[in-house]
Amino acid sequence: MRRQLAILLSLLLTVYSLQTALAQIVMSAAPEYKGPADPRCLDMMGVPLEGPDSVFVSAFEQAGFERVVSEDDEPDTYYFAGDYYGVKANLTVNVDEKSKLLSSVLVTSGPYRTFGLFDRNNRYLLLKLQRQYGNFDAKGDGSLHTMTNLGYIKLSNILHENKSRTIQVFYLNTVPYYKDALSIGLKGNVQEIITENPVMEAQMEHYDIHGRNGASELIDRQYNAAGYLVKAAMQEPSGQKSTLEFEYDSYCQLTKRTLTNAAEGIKSVNEYKYNDEGEISSQSQKVFDKRGECILSVNIRNEYIEHDDNGNWTQNDLKLIYWEKGQQAQNMKVRQKRTISYWEED
Repeated sequence: MRRQLAILLSLLLTVYSLQTALAQIVMSAAPEYKGPADPRCLDMMGVPLEGPDSVFVSAFEQAGFERVVSEDDEPDTYYFAGDYYGVKANLTVNVDEKSKLLSSVLVTSGPYRTFGLFDRNNRYLLLKLQRQYGNFDAKGDGSLHTMTNLGYIKLSNILHENKSRTIQVFYLNTVPYYKDALSIGLKGNVQEIITENPVMEAQMEHYDIHGRNGASELIDRQYNAAGYLVKAAMQEPSGQKSTLEFEYDSYCQLTKRTLTNAAEGIKSVNEYKYNDEGEISSQSQKVFDKRGECILSVNIRNEYIEHDDNGNWTQNDLKLIYWEKGQQAQNMKVRQKRTISYWEED
């Protein structure tokens, strides 16, 4: 009898060890995306959930997901398979029909035929999601969801007729892909800005629903994979072009804009600094002639007074120091007001 109990105990320990080993394999770390990080983008395991297929397909592949292609694929839908936080899963990526930019991602794991495995993976994935996005709230249908300033994430499950269960995680990106507005401290999906007493800016700025500045004179634009403008040209009234180059800090805030007019031998350099809220606290502009001598300098400091519900300033006291070669520097104080409208979310 004792020998039978010993054999039974040994078998139970063996089964438990195998289950533990399998669990460790299931929960093992998946490959990580090593591409550029963008703090203004909803991501999944570090993979930015934005951009055209030339951006997101390679990003998912870098993270270890394999693209699945078949003749029955629907247009504007992409399929992948791989490890989602170490759990086997399938991805369905939807893109906007008109813009061809990524709009949402659905992660599906299962079906699980045993409740124990389903429950363990469901709890594990919730823990991973909460660590990245914060606490999730329960909905009436039993799902869990959260809304961040970058997008919406929902964890839910499906109970099938055969009692098996499937885990689903839905991601909806709500941030524009092109960061013309976001890179200079604007918050939300800005559509139009009208400024009273503009200084070193247009009286009216317009951005399309995908975040691009609508200025018609800004041509030949080149954006990087994260949607930040890195090069462009400016159409001058004379018909010639000036070239533009843009530089960013580690938080993807625009720090330097260099305009070069080769025909006139003029270079203009704008530099920007930001406060803790991500707003432009000060900026400068220096203009150099073809000999590299500074012929004009403008320094600006902002003191924001009022903001709208999105956190964008609507009233500002601007202090300006203006100097031009051969003249004395001038000090000015300008009270600015602006009206901002936003694109409505679908």
